[in-house]
Amino acid sequence: MPTDPNPLRIAVLGAGQMGAGMAQVVADAGHTVVSWDVRPDALAKLDARIRTTTHLNEAVVGADLVLEAIAEDLAIKQEVYRRISALNATCIVASNTSSLPAEQLAAALEPASRFAIAHFFNPAAVVPLVEIVPAPQTSPETLQKLKEVMERAGKLPVVLNRAVPGFVANRLQAALYREAYALAAEGVASPQDIDLVVRAGLGSRWAAAGPMMVTDLGGMDIWKAVTGQLFPLLAADRTTPQAIEEAVRRGDLGSKTGRGIYEHDPEEDQRVKDRMAAHFKLEFGQ
Repeated sequence: MPTDPNPLRIAVLGAGQMGAGMAQVVADAGHTVVSWDVRPDALAKLDARIRTTTHLNEAVVGADLVLEAIAEDLAIKQEVYRRISALNATCIVASNTSSLPAEQLAAALEPASRFAIAHFFNPAAVVPLVEIVPAPQTSPETLQKLKEVMERAGKLPVVLNRAVPGFVANRLQAALYREAYALAAEGVASPQDIDLVVRAGLGSRWAAAGPMMVTDLGGMDIWKAVTGQLFPLLAADRTTPQAIEEAVRRGDLGSKTGRGIYEHDPEEDQRVKDRMAAHFKLEFGQ
């Protein structure tokens, strides 16, 4: 990982799974990192290079950049932003939210022009993509500075022209999830085989060329026929897939509880994460 030639003082708010990964990313890039959380036990799990505190002022005062990954609750985030406004009038504030309105978050910060969303993907230290999303109030300078920091940290930032619910990546994967769960519910294929179709076919191809490039390579005339035939037949559900609803009711939340669609073994889960990391390193030099 290259070291940023212009190291910053960066505060990372929240020491959960995403916050811890984000702190590792900027620490690896040579920045001075202070992590804030109200839970001492969460802070205790962080890398030794990262300074920790349970006092917000110790993290925010003097920071050049604040990366926020606290609870996905609008009121809580807005209160923290109001406190930041009183502690530091110039730092860029970037939220990791993927669901809350950028405009309402920015409105709690003074000045709002320094707010943007920096949406990392789990695991944050492995997946290179970061979606940078403006609020209507965000200045071009804020977007450019945030993009440069992410690039120098080895990330591949994509700056959206405007915010939409789910941004780009979550909307794309939600469309695939909807069809995957519909196919499983209809008994077309097992969940395991559906995963294999994605891993051995679609995923491998999309890793080399995204969907727009794939249509070019296949031929627009071919894809005109395919989309015209299939689009009317695709799942159009407006609610959460029943299999997910039932799993949540049972308390089967996936790897965190040991069971979801699959039975989970921590060692096998780690092997999956290692394969993911190896792929990104091969493809993007991460």
